[in-house]
Amino acid sequence: MQALIIIGHGSHLNAESSAPVYAHAAAIRRTGVFDEVRECFWKEEPSMREVFDLVEADEVYVVPLFISEGYFTEEVIPRELGLSGPAPSVTRKLGKTIHYTGPVGTHPSMAEMILRRAEETAGLDAERARRAGLIIIGHGTERNSNSSEVIYRVSRQAGEAGVFGHVKTGFLDQEPEVGAVLDGMEEDTVVLVPFFVAEGWHTQETIPDDLGINRPAVTTVTEKDGRVIFYAAPVGTFPEIAEIVLQRAREAGAQVPEGVRVTEAAGV
Repeated sequence: MQALIIIGHGSHLNAESSAPVYAHAAAIRRTGVFDEVRECFWKEEPSMREVFDLVEADEVYVVPLFISEGYFTEEVIPRELGLSGPAPSVTRKLGKTIHYTGPVGTHPSMAEMILRRAEETAGLDAERARRAGLIIIGHGTERNSNSSEVIYRVSRQAGEAGVFGHVKTGFLDQEPEVGAVLDGMEEDTVVLVPFFVAEGWHTQETIPDDLGINRPAVTTVTEKDGRVIFYAAPVGTFPEIAEIVLQRAREAGAQVPEGVRVTEAAGV
């Protein structure tokens, strides 16, 4: 038997924080690839410390629904789960073999997924996308360079694809600040994609209010200063993230048939 555990940060203050974890777990569960699919969190129940008590399978694949490698994926999760080390690692305990993978946000397919969703959010065909700009928004922190490195890497890959006229990176808590990046864009049409796991205070209020654009609950498009600005949903909510979770498990050795498509099982 094989089991999949998807780990999220969770929040005691924001109910939407855990929603992507449950949505992607449900989509993968419908494929029937794993005998068990479980969710657990750092700040919500079920907690990481109790999740193995809920799993019967002897082969367990643990995938963190996080954006980057850093404090949580390299220290908190291994400590709370009693793993032998950060990803990629294999731990044998409680009669189980536990395979711990890297976070979904560092997967190589992330840039392609963001480009596709950015085009869809703005309703752009290939020609119009080349005349538009794309800003990938990260939280950023001066305490951990890994937090920004993944954003820069994905932005660079997205720019090299040549889909949009310019692809830039902007942050909330470090330079370059996203407002300054938006002001410096040449294009009349700009798509903003938050590189966040879930909807929350930052994506629904902080970013729109700081940029002077409409909140997503109102509309995803704003006309401002002769420019049309489209605001996409956070990366972690995209249905394709479930595919990336499945790919992470496959890379760690899970028996996942190549033809399985999570988005088809989810009706996407």
